[in-house]
Amino acid sequence: MSVILREMMNSEQHNEIDLAKWLSGELSPEEKQAFEQTDAYKTYAKIINATEKLNDPAYDEAAVLAKIKEKLAAQPKVRKLNFRYVYTAAASVVILFGLYFFLKNATITHQTNFGQQLAINLPDGSEVILNAKSTLDYDKDTWDKERTLHLNGEAYFKVTKGSPFKVITDEGTVEVLGTEFNVDTNTNFLEVQCFSGKVNVTNTAKKSHILTKGKAVRTYNATVTNWTFNTVEETWMSGLSSFNEMPLLEVLDALEDQYQITIKNKENFAQERFTGRFVNDSLEVALKTVFEAMDIDYKLNTNIVTLSKK
Repeated sequence: MSVILREMMNSEQHNEIDLAKWLSGELSPEEKQAFEQTDAYKTYAKIINATEKLNDPAYDEAAVLAKIKEKLAAQPKVRKLNFRYVYTAAASVVILFGLYFFLKNATITHQTNFGQQLAINLPDGSEVILNAKSTLDYDKDTWDKERTLHLNGEAYFKVTKGSPFKVITDEGTVEVLGTEFNVDTNTNFLEVQCFSGKVNVTNTAKKSHILTKGKAVRTYNATVTNWTFNTVEETWMSGLSSFNEMPLLEVLDALEDQYQITIKNKENFAQERFTGRFVNDSLEVALKTVFEAMDIDYKLNTNIVTLSKK
């Protein structure tokens, strides 16, 4: 919000003065008509229109302006109060509060904790299942025109047909029309599996990959890997987290997210890859499955797992 606000506050100062006069009805008909043609007015009007729809207590611009005047008048001064700055201050307060409530109420955020899964119904009927330690958000006010979500973590999507549907991550974007697919993302890591339909995956290097049913792509530290998988095999949604030639560090992250543990000495196994699965309902079984298959020694002490090479 601070970036947007800063840009707005950098606009010409007379627009802020005109805003305060507009709110208090002090503009002449000619001034009012001219002000309503500016970009600043359109932005202010949109913010105020949004705040009027909220359930929060009504914002009294006149009262705020009066309080600012009262506060400034009570302070010691050696020169006459310049109401030009009062207008600017009042306009700034309107912008700040209006923008805060506008942005706050437009964004819908869903978040899961360690070991949690969350089923989400989107406004268009599309469905999302959010995996552990993941966050998903979207703008409800623009959803009808632009089905765009932001994901950090892992989620399975079942998208109804309609306008373009985008899942944006820090490591790339997935675009579909109507399909089922899984997205897993982390720092320098993006993996997408298509279970039906067709998806277009674009990574941060601007390279696109078209996936159809049973196709998958992974970008890890700028290296791209493609493979085919069986769409009827069990997945993390049924209690089994499955991996195909997955960098072991990503598997360890998944273990930490699922069981709320800390794994030490991970950096010693940065080059290892894991193919297999672990259960999501038993820490001991999960650790044994992964580390015995990788021939890695481990010790579990409460919620700390320490790794060592054999």
